[in-house]
Amino acid sequence: GVLDKLDYLSELGVNALYFNPINDAPSMHKYDARHWRHVDVNFGPDPDGDRALIASEDPLDPSTWVMTSADTMFINLVAAAKKRGMRVILDYSWNHTGHTFWAWQDVLKNQAASNYADWYWVNSFDDPATEQNEFDYRGWFGVFDLPEIKETEYADHSQKVTLLEGDIYSQAAKDHILNVTRRWLDPNGDGDPSDGVDGFRLDVAAEVPLGFWRDYRRFVKAINPEAYLIAEIWWEQFPDDLFDPAPVLKGDVFDAVMNYRWYRAARRFFAEAPQ
Repeated sequence: GVLDKLDYLSELGVNALYFNPINDAPSMHKYDARHWRHVDVNFGPDPDGDRALIASEDPLDPSTWVMTSADTMFINLVAAAKKRGMRVILDYSWNHTGHTFWAWQDVLKNQAASNYADWYWVNSFDDPATEQNEFDYRGWFGVFDLPEIKETEYADHSQKVTLLEGDIYSQAAKDHILNVTRRWLDPNGDGDPSDGVDGFRLDVAAEVPLGFWRDYRRFVKAINPEAYLIAEIWWEQFPDDLFDPAPVLKGDVFDAVMNYRWYRAARRFFAEAPQ
């Protein structure tokens, strides 16, 4: 649909396209990723063929990753947008995956013996010697379809969100995130990012450690110095207290944040909705 409307968007003066998550996922919103490294197969012309290609890969080895038909269609869209002077921003949430995510499925199957057991905030694994299932884990804001990636520091965000130092706990999980990031910044891997996306909108960024974000920024800027990193730094305490974004806008973390203050004012003005 976007490919078909690029000329129209160009006529409107649009110079940037921001996509909500298009990673492979079962939901409409797609923050519940099944695969971070691929565009949703249903957005391409050959979903069944794409699923077969994905199944042939080693998720941890980028050298085995291929471009599905859906991936290729997106890369063609990026090229067509850039010919019209448009930048393209992709949305990702590195804070959590979906419950169908390949690593999480392995955790569900193999429990503490899983190679990915340390990727997630698991409170307790199932004891096969008992009848009950003791498996318990953290889902984003209690949403268990969104199991949370584990950090080196625990923070309870249920009452108030606070910025935290630290990093992603599992180096393998962090490496996977970085490899997916590189994939879309430089799709053909030739060192020239002109064929890739122009940056990322980073979901629930305040809930991911600042140490990780500083490393992430260095990694991204080394691939494309002009890449744009915009973070969702939103409510410190919903619905009244918005974050002060100043600490993450000093040049070492993000380039910008989502402007929810403008959103609230506009929503109030146009919709007469509560702020």
